[in-house]
Amino acid sequence: MGSDLLELVVRREPLPAAGKSGAQLERAWLDDGSTVVIKHADAAADWIMQATGDAGRVAAMWADGTFGRLPASIEHAILDVQPAAGGATVVMRDVASHLAPGDRMPESLHHRVLSAARDSHAAFAGASLPQLCDLRRYYTFLSPSVCERFAVEHDVPRLALQGWTRFHEVVASDVVEAIAAVHDDPGPLVDALLARDRTLVHGDLKLANLGNDDDRVIMLDWGTLTCWAPASVDYAWYLAINTAAIGRDPGEILDDVRRAQHAPDEVALRLALIGALAQLGWEKALGATANDPETRQRERAALEWWTRKVREAFPQM
Repeated sequence: MGSDLLELVVRREPLPAAGKSGAQLERAWLDDGSTVVIKHADAAADWIMQATGDAGRVAAMWADGTFGRLPASIEHAILDVQPAAGGATVVMRDVASHLAPGDRMPESLHHRVLSAARDSHAAFAGASLPQLCDLRRYYTFLSPSVCERFAVEHDVPRLALQGWTRFHEVVASDVVEAIAAVHDDPGPLVDALLARDRTLVHGDLKLANLGNDDDRVIMLDWGTLTCWAPASVDYAWYLAINTAAIGRDPGEILDDVRRAQHAPDEVALRLALIGALAQLGWEKALGATANDPETRQRERAALEWWTRKVREAFPQM
């Protein structure tokens, strides 16, 4: 479908957004009775777009044919993208019924996502795409200094600031200093990563963006956090943000990541784990100090695992 698609809309209603970035979603009915989802990506309302310098990356990706190069194993669900003031208007298939249910990642979906991500990384290996998210901004958009800019109006930055305070209280000082160094200057980490083989990285493979559609894996929300980086950047974020949903030890999930890749780059993977903790250490610290005893025990063990991984990797920067 092309740019006339919006002219076929006969009714719209607001759709609650799961991402909490500030992007506005609508469900719309077309004149044939079918439904689509319309996403209004507007930097004026979306704090992550502001933090990462996104003025409409998804529109540039659509225009240069990036989505047409994705492998057949991936359903991006995009029907049309139009540039708009401050960003883009994205029209998508309504795939809500195919997304992962609730807050649990089915084991089958977990393995299919890893395989589909591998296919995508292989499809773009050695290419070069302009106008993607700068890796320095990718690794600092959840840092304390950036979150301070958005905490008054947005929940996630406000929670992140609380979490980073707890991170400094419960994590060993050498790891706290290592992560603070990334927040202050991600350059050494980014330079070390960019010295490895690079590809197109989705950047936000969280549960809310994933699902099954017959023989394809749904991967939504391309653009704002999509980077040109080693494939390990995708896997490290996936591991950091989905461990609780998968319900397994992070070390076991990391083994799944290794098995899913034909030839995993261990150096890039170790470096990317540093970056993932610099992004989501706050969330893990909140979990490790939660009131619920089961959550607290699980997240403390996970935080200890991440602490060990950072100690192993930091000398390679």
